[in-house]
Amino acid sequence: MIEDDINGFKELAESIQKNTEEAFLIYEVQVDRIYRNMIKDEKEIERVIDALLDYCYDDKMLLLFKRLCRYYYEINPIATYEYVNIYRELWDEEPLDEK
Repeated sequence: MIEDDINGFKELAESIQKNTEEAFLIYEVQVDRIYRNMIKDEKEIERVIDALLDYCYDDKMLLLFKRLCRYYYEINPIATYEYVNIYRELWDEEPLDEK
């Protein structure tokens, strides 16, 4: 029984890792395209940032999130600040009020 639970957990972890790796390949291209083409469409940028927030537990995805936020800050600093706060609420280990 415990071995079944361990195997089930291992399969779940592997599935999450595979999903994250696939998402990275997709969103890396989108972030690069936004940079390369100097896209200013806020809805498009925010769509990608929203998607990246779901994966910020992964270091590579977090780097994409930060990269896109730095870019977006020049376009809309208020919205970028809000996204950074959302990230902190979701993924930071320390509560905001303790910083």
